[in-house]
Amino acid sequence: MEESERGWERMRNIWQIIDQLRGIAGCPWDRRQTPESIQTYLVEEAHEAAAAVRANQVKEVAEELGDLLFMVLFLVYLYEEKGDFRLEEVGDLICEKMKRRHPHVFGDLAVQTTEEVIDNWEKIKAGEKAAAGKAAMGVPASLPALMRGYRMLARLASDRQSHWNDLNAQTEEFVHKCQAMQQHLSDDRAVPSEAFGELILNLVNLARLKGYQAEICLHQVLGWLEAAK
Repeated sequence: MEESERGWERMRNIWQIIDQLRGIAGCPWDRRQTPESIQTYLVEEAHEAAAAVRANQVKEVAEELGDLLFMVLFLVYLYEEKGDFRLEEVGDLICEKMKRRHPHVFGDLAVQTTEEVIDNWEKIKAGEKAAAGKAAMGVPASLPALMRGYRMLARLASDRQSHWNDLNAQTEEFVHKCQAMQQHLSDDRAVPSEAFGELILNLVNLARLKGYQAEICLHQVLGWLEAAK
């Protein structure tokens, strides 16, 4: 059996385990679960997998991705039980979406830069929502604040002429706000929480303009802080 075939066999094994857990003679806890209850574990497992990736702990990455994969398949299984959709439909939908949103790979569109790829992705996504009569979805409020800020800024900056993309102007604004903050703190004046928030958002955008995600930058430094204890 080839490596790829063994991999898909493991996927079938996971599905069979879920089937047995949900069976009459299965696990009382697993039989009691609903999509609403499982979605909380889905988020938790995703965060644990991301933490393992950041820490470059390869064995833990494999284990945490297994936990995440199990929860994804468990959730699909629950919807299959309800007759809402099947695993095959989930697979078809994502395959169609990825091909549709990568016309430079699966179609005739020519692109030169990653910025063009991102711009085209957003245009296709917006067209899909409009065709389906759906409102464009915002950035989930449940994301960590730094990550949410990065995503929101990236969308606001989709127009290449946006002031959010002007590195010099954004740097000047950041320096100006830092100086104002310094004055307030040195005079021992009250500083509204929004002032700190705006300063952080400016920093998130500067990091974005230099190709970094503030969330990852902070996790890296926190790792150094933890190691220094």
